[in-house]
Amino acid sequence: MIPGTFMPQELIDKFIDDLWFERELDTLKTLSHTSRLFLHRCRRHLFTNIHLSNEIFTNPAQCIARKAKNLDEVLVKVPDIANYVQCLDLQVSKFNNAQVHIISQLLLRFSMINELTLYTPRPRDWTLVAPELQSVLSRLAYSPRMKTFGLQSIHNFPICFFAPCTNISDLRIHWCALEDDASLRNTQTGSIARLHTLDLWTSAGVGKLIHGRRQDGSPILDFSHLQEDFKRAPKLISLRLKVDEECSLNGVFKPASSFESLKFLLLRSSVDNIAPGDPLFGLCHELRQIERSNSLEEIIIKIITTLRLQHDFLADLNDVLTLPGYTKLRRLCLEILLLIGMVEEYDREESRRELNDAARARCSQLFNRPSLDFSHLVAVQGTNESDDESDDDDDIFDHFYGE
Repeated sequence: MIPGTFMPQELIDKFIDDLWFERELDTLKTLSHTSRLFLHRCRRHLFTNIHLSNEIFTNPAQCIARKAKNLDEVLVKVPDIANYVQCLDLQVSKFNNAQVHIISQLLLRFSMINELTLYTPRPRDWTLVAPELQSVLSRLAYSPRMKTFGLQSIHNFPICFFAPCTNISDLRIHWCALEDDASLRNTQTGSIARLHTLDLWTSAGVGKLIHGRRQDGSPILDFSHLQEDFKRAPKLISLRLKVDEECSLNGVFKPASSFESLKFLLLRSSVDNIAPGDPLFGLCHELRQIERSNSLEEIIIKIITTLRLQHDFLADLNDVLTLPGYTKLRRLCLEILLLIGMVEEYDREESRRELNDAARARCSQLFNRPSLDFSHLVAVQGTNESDDESDDDDDIFDHFYGE
């Protein structure tokens, strides 16, 4: 117990943590001015995550710049607060020169950041971002402390940007268009050799990022270090992919040696308007390529479609996962959501039963493997159903569109 206090610091911290959990931000702000006993814990919760964003007002750039200026004025008075900032979410907007400078000056104060996410509500071209802001964001991304880097809805983002990100362990790229013509020859030596989680959602140009190499021949994305890491500590290595009609998984596991320690694979595919020959977009073919050198223990496949699927892909999945190289596989989860425009035109139970029967018939060997936990969910949902439908249907949508 701290001298002069009525309770141990551990209980004080627990009380403050509970306030944060309940999002009592005003109370935390008040407490931080009340006593030094509260100051550190309150600041830790209030300033760990900074969100420079605004999606409500008609002029988001002005609002974001105002937020940045207000926070910068606080940091000028109390510089130590900058050390609490670990995660930054920045909405990349159409900033003018003055706004760019305000935001850049603020970001330069954040020396302890380990997580950076850049996003836009609507697609925005990276080449239109001011050089001053690009430079500051690059400096943050290349910091030895940076562990998580995320992009969302940014187009023409240069692949060579990732080359110096040698300390990133979690890379998330959602709905982006990477600059596939960018040269890799002048990038710095090194690779993203600490990467544990790669999360890609319908991003064009990803192929060059995965297969890209530098002047010395070393890959940008390198998983080979994980073999040694696993000898020392059990780390979860995961690959998450979300694809639609515009994408293909062909070649995603090349070279196979880079994915030898992959433990977890999640594929979310969306099939709409175009009837694909393969709703898994080439996944089975790629799994065959790494069959002899993989450590996969868990595979989750989620398919959302507005079309009646052909069932051949189920047999392909059964054939590849029953190969000798997949004996380590312990869990397989297959989830299919069929969205139908006019629910009265279809028998929901018949559609559900049809897909269920096909899964059991085409994947019979997987169902009968004792060491494999094989679960499957087949759901049918009408896209024009009213909001007063059953809560079960809402849960299904949350289950598929969420994690």
